[in-house]
Amino acid sequence: FASREHMGHKYFFCSENCVNKFDKNPHQYVLMTEDPIGSATTGFNPDTRVLQVELPIIGLAREGQPGVELIQKALRKLIGIERVIANSISGIVVVDYDHQVIQIQGIVNAIKKIGYQVGGTKTRIGIENIRCTSCVGFIETDLKLSPGVLDASVNIVTQEVTIDYLPEQTTLSRLNSAIENWGYKTKPAPSDEPVDQQQAAHEKEYKRLMNRFWFAAVISIPVLITAYPKFIPIVRDWSMATLRASWFVAAFLTIPVLLWSGSDFFTGAWAALKHRAANMNTLVALGTGAAWLYSAVAITIPGIFPEGTSEPFFDVVAVVIGLVVLGQALELRAKGRTSEAIKKLMGLQAKTARVIRDGVESDIPVEEVLVGDVVQVRPGEKIP
Repeated sequence: FASREHMGHKYFFCSENCVNKFDKNPHQYVLMTEDPIGSATTGFNPDTRVLQVELPIIGLAREGQPGVELIQKALRKLIGIERVIANSISGIVVVDYDHQVIQIQGIVNAIKKIGYQVGGTKTRIGIENIRCTSCVGFIETDLKLSPGVLDASVNIVTQEVTIDYLPEQTTLSRLNSAIENWGYKTKPAPSDEPVDQQQAAHEKEYKRLMNRFWFAAVISIPVLITAYPKFIPIVRDWSMATLRASWFVAAFLTIPVLLWSGSDFFTGAWAALKHRAANMNTLVALGTGAAWLYSAVAITIPGIFPEGTSEPFFDVVAVVIGLVVLGQALELRAKGRTSEAIKKLMGLQAKTARVIRDGVESDIPVEEVLVGDVVQVRPGEKIP
């Protein structure tokens, strides 16, 4: 009935209805003619090597701009790029790439080097109580593999993640879900809050950790006394029956230490286990949990152990959890001070730049400065 050419392909139609549908949005039919592959904007298929991403390019649709040729030439030079299709009418570049060789961020950087910007947006999401460097890598990887995400970077000092993404391909709720799947709660980004609120949040978290530490420390004192009776003058005279009764008391005393002071470790370990991964929380939870269970069995059924070996290790539970929580509190206070110093330095940066375009001076945000712009800096001004 009719034929159409679009983005290097020729299409044939058997009815006017099909032609009209194609003319309304020809771009959506391009992918249907190729072999099915995973798409970074329609879903990630871990079983395939080649993925596809659709990148909206700012200014690509302007007349007289050689953007199509420049972008295709620059991307085809990259290792891992299978195919590049640029549409100057819709302003979209379709890229097939090997995700084992190159990531989306590498494609975006190549486009930026020739003076074009990818039409995504940037957001920051706060992550409560993230301290494990392993979790940072897991969250970044999970976000980068999410549909429509161009790049993700977690700042463990400010406890937030910065995400570059395509808003038409994903939503903030999906990004939050990707983080929460690892057992962390999301919150507004600390850097977007006033300094007073940030300091109050740090102080609140510091007090929370210190309360848990002092609770574990107080419990540790009687537990340590019963754990080393030979070194305590009064306790070493106790009979074995009295000593065994004190071990049962120690077992009950350390239960709230596990469930309250060490709750963050067990929730974090469970979240990592669901993803078949391990982190610092796994180490602490496994060690303290195993110590408590072994000790409970040793004092309940001592006959199954060789003579003289059925001694508990409840002191390990209280002391390890207490010391690790104390370390987290001290680390949080140090990060808070570092964050304040960084923010003061960032406040010294220039917020705007004076550029000369077509002979006209204009002040624009520094984020909108493009490669090739002429920037004018007057005496005494900050260099953007």
